[in-house]
Amino acid sequence: APRLAGHVGEGDLLLADRAFCTYEFIAILLEKGADVLMRLHQARHRKLDWRRGKKVSAIERLVTWRKPAQQPAGSSLDKKKWESLPDEITLRYIKMGYENRAGEKQMLVVVSSLLDPVEYDAVELSSLYAERWQIELKLRDIKTTLAMEHFAVQTPAMAHKTLWMMMIAYNLVKQQMQQAAVEADKPLNEMSFKGTLDYLTEQHESLRPLAGSPRKLGKRLAGIIAVCASKLIDVRPWRQEPRAQKRRPKGYQYLTKPRRIFQEIHHRSNYRKPA
Repeated sequence: APRLAGHVGEGDLLLADRAFCTYEFIAILLEKGADVLMRLHQARHRKLDWRRGKKVSAIERLVTWRKPAQQPAGSSLDKKKWESLPDEITLRYIKMGYENRAGEKQMLVVVSSLLDPVEYDAVELSSLYAERWQIELKLRDIKTTLAMEHFAVQTPAMAHKTLWMMMIAYNLVKQQMQQAAVEADKPLNEMSFKGTLDYLTEQHESLRPLAGSPRKLGKRLAGIIAVCASKLIDVRPWRQEPRAQKRRPKGYQYLTKPRRIFQEIHHRSNYRKPA
């Protein structure tokens, strides 16, 4: 968070999860002239009393936070900087309902420094915070779809090289998606990363024979963009996505030692942990 604050300037709006929703971090951003839109931290949510503060509407309240009496142990500020923080800050709570992965209705509270309810409508801010989920989807594209959860390398240097190459590949795919979104006149979030990646992987060899023919190559690239424009995400609002594995793991030992010294314990199809 402290490093992230260095990239935020005056007039910016930081959209973040509840892990960033602390007095210190918000106060630092307000000093920079920036605004915040975050989910209320779980520790404050457990002690939340909706009757406190100034009522703005049925789903909005203005609440005053007071600086903690003692500087938190995990603070990144020195003592002088901590003492210079304001003694209190006024924030706006917005209550919004949502459905979890199991389809159950729940409630969360969004915190914002945008206090004017007329200029900054509560429903619009809630919808804006809901867009934060797109960050999680992009991380899933990078880690799962591009198979970056595990690197088959042996040195930190190769891990860094692999990471940079995968990020270059990710940006190239996103570039194709952006062009396809313009072609289809659709928002970028509605384009399928997996569908675009699969089609580009299938078609990249067809470009090799056209390297010496600019016209044919340009026509072929335009055709690829046209097909990518049809790779849209199916909107399934009532789809449940539980955190579960579809396949059962094999009953093998874990490879806890290098292969040359690892001892496999055979017992039919079952394995026990070595002593």
